[in-house]
Amino acid sequence: MKKIFPITLMLALLFSVDLSGQLTTRQAGVRMGYRGGIYYQVSSETGNAETGYNAMLSFNNRGVQITGLKIIYENTLSSISPNLFFGWGYGGHAGFIYSDHLRSMGEDYYFHDNRFCPLIGLDGWLAAEYRIRDIPVIVSLNLKPYFEITAPAFVRLMPGDFGLSISYVF
Repeated sequence: MKKIFPITLMLALLFSVDLSGQLTTRQAGVRMGYRGGIYYQVSSETGNAETGYNAMLSFNNRGVQITGLKIIYENTLSSISPNLFFGWGYGGHAGFIYSDHLRSMGEDYYFHDNRFCPLIGLDGWLAAEYRIRDIPVIVSLNLKPYFEITAPAFVRLMPGDFGLSISYVF
């Protein structure tokens, strides 16, 4: 049951039907960082910017987290390069870890044995991405700070989750 929900959600996102009349782009890729994973994103033009909805599946500490983000892309870096975009956004994540210890606020807390620990959190997003037009690839340097609460009653703040993302656009 624990594995069915994330798999069903990812399949629904991959095969969802686009109901809007706007031109959309889809991308799938991998994010390498402290909280890395595989992701799928749908983007569309909205006024002077582009809005993307990102779903990421991460595996960490023998657990699984799913993250959902809304990202706004602006071409404010076009003076440097027309293919360079700035993105910012927000979202949240939920999941679980299965561990014999937790690290919170610089302290390690050990349990007698492995423990199932559900978690929920809030995420931010800052990115500079380069879109290679000749081949449908996007390379992004990003920062995904997050705040999470892990049961039993632990709080984690990660302000510096830097990552490198590479995705294929289709």
